[in-house]
Amino acid sequence: MSSTLDTIPMRPVYRQYMKAFIPAMSAYVVVLIVSILVLQKLGPSAPIYVRTALALSPVIPIVFACLAIMRFVRDSDELERKIELEAIALSCLFTGLIFMCLGFLASSKLIYLDGAIVAILVFPSLCALYGISKCISSRRYR
Repeated sequence: MSSTLDTIPMRPVYRQYMKAFIPAMSAYVVVLIVSILVLQKLGPSAPIYVRTALALSPVIPIVFACLAIMRFVRDSDELERKIELEAIALSCLFTGLIFMCLGFLASSKLIYLDGAIVAILVFPSLCALYGISKCISSRRYR
């Protein structure tokens, strides 16, 4: 029995990446939703080790997604690797710049930022800006 990924024509490095990344991100969504619901149900009276384990449980599938990304970059050819690393560098720079600006605005009392929300949003922002940066980097080499 073949999977959908086997019927799509793509290079082996992409196929291997998708076979690792998609399940990791699917698991992340499920674990995140379950951990939030269970934490809400248990409330702050639950033991700290239980709340800690539940709060950090979504990180586990993200680690697997990161490993898939690292393997993809490692196994890519030179041009793909250059595009990937350029996109990663740009996304890091832009993410840092955006959050630094937000910090300056918050310290000047122009906006209010909840530190927990900011900390949670850094990685998704980095990933979103990576996607945009990759589109920009890819176009340069067409």
